Amino acid sequence: MEWFRTIILHSLAETLDLLKDDESYIHMRLPIKKITREFEENLKKKFDKTLTNAEIREATKKDVETFIKLHKQVWMSTTMPYKPFSKEVLIKLIEDPNVIFLIVKLNDLDCAFGIIHYTGEKNQIGVISALGVIPDLQRKGFGTILGLEIWNYFKNKGLKELRCRVSKDNKSAYLFIKNLGFEEYDDIGS
Repeated sequence: MEWFRTIILHSLAETLDLLKDDESYIHMRLPIKKITREFEENLKKKFDKTLTNAEIREATKKDVETFIKLHKQVWMSTTMPYKPFSKEVLIKLIEDPNVIFLIVKLNDLDCAFGIIHYTGEKNQIGVISALGVIPDLQRKGFGTILGLEIWNYFKNKGLKELRCRVSKDNKSAYLFIKNLGFEEYDDIGS
C-alpha cells in the first residue's frame, strides 16, 4: 500500500520515477526509431480484424467511475496485488497535462485501458504506466491495438523513446511487451 500512499502525494509521473529502483520490476524500453511502418504492419496482422471497430478515447473526468470499474476488473484477473485509485486521485491525474488515460471501447463496451505519461529532463521519454484488458477479451489483440495507439501518440509528440516496467511475476505481460519490441535495460543512470 506504500505505492498508493505515494501516488496520492505525487503525480503519476513523479511516482514512477521514485519507484524505478523497485527490484520486483523489469525495466524495458523501445526507441521510437525502431517503430517502423513495416514493424507496425506485421503487428497488425496478428490481431483479429473485427477489432478494427474499436474506438480509443482520452479519458475525461466523466470517465472516472468507468475507469475505476475497468481497472478493478482487469487487475482482479491478475496475480498482481490490486491497488485501487480513489476518485480524487483519478481526477487529479486526469487533469495532469503530463498523464494521459486511454480507454478502448468495442461495441459499447469499455474493455481496455492504458495510462501513459512523460518523463526525462525535457519530457522526451514516453512511459506506459499501465495497460490492461478485461479478462474475456485478453489475447485477442486489444493490447496490441492500444500499444500501436500509444506509439503513434508519442511519435506525433516527437519523443525519442518509450519505456515501461513489468512485474517479474507477470510472465504473460513480460512476453507481450517483449513481442512489441521492447528490450530490457538497466535503469541505473538511464
